Order: sequence, then C-alpha cells, then structure tokens
Amino acid sequence: MEIIQHYSNFGLFFVLFIEETGIPLPIPGDLFIATAAALPNSNYFLIVATVTIATLTGSTILFTLSRKFGYKLLIKYGKHIKATPEKITKIEKWFKKYGGATIVIGRLIPGLRTITPFAAGLFQVDYKTFWLYSSLAAFIWANIYYVIGKFFGEILSKLLTLVASG
Repeated sequence: MEIIQHYSNFGLFFVLFIEETGIPLPIPGDLFIATAAALPNSNYFLIVATVTIATLTGSTILFTLSRKFGYKLLIKYGKHIKATPEKITKIEKWFKKYGGATIVIGRLIPGLRTITPFAAGLFQVDYKTFWLYSSLAAFIWANIYYVIGKFFGEILSKLLTLVASG
C-alpha cells in the first residue's frame, strides 16, 4: 500500500509489470489495483491506462520469451510441474479451438493470469491476436478491481494493514 501511495501510478505500473513478466509477488496485483482505486484522489482513466499498459508490457515480455525458450523449458522442467504430454496437448487444442477467448478468460482468472501469456507464446499464438485479447482482458481486469477498490476501499485498507503487520 505504501508503494502505491508514495509512488502513485508509477508504483502501480512497476508492481504489475513485475507480476506480468512472471515474477511471483507475495500480494497479487488485483489488490494493488483496488488499493490504488481506494485512494482519495484516484483517477479512473489513469489507473485503467496504467494497468493496461503495465499488463501489455510485462506480458509481452513473458510471451516473447516463451515463444523463444518456452518449449525447451517445458521439456526440461515440465515434469516438476506435472506438465505431462497429454496435458500439454489438451491445452494446445484449447488454444487452437477457442483462441482469443482462452486468452481473455485465462487472463481474468487468478493463478492463470501469468501462465496464459506463457502458454500463448509456447503455442505460437499470433502476436496481434495475443495483444488484442490481452488488451481486452487488461481493460476488464482494471475495471473490475477499480470498482472493488472504490466500493470496498476502507475494508481493503484494514485488511492490508492486518496482512502487513501479520
């Protein structure tokens, strides 16, 4: 919360960018968006733009790295995450059959948000398709958590204080 308050939208951008590149954070980006929205002087357009740009920038890096190195990494380390050839084939078919909807839905489900760009790159989804549907998902994601932050800001602030002191 202090990062968001002190650094404003740059702090929000930085946190989401880091998360979107696939680096796990102890607190999900969703809470940072809601926290930024809960601040008294929050600006809807600035927050939504920041979230969308951070999402596209970070996930494009993950997507690009996955296109280049993803298959090699999956072959080498897949067994450690229980990525069997059958599961990989199933996910690939899902991407081919549902395309953009897979990206939007995957980007909106916590836990799948950063896996989705990796999978899209791995299965060689066209970058324009990836960018278009990731943009849509980022816009929806930003709006959902902006509304949550505006309506539940006080409760969220208390929750974050408890987590931080915990």
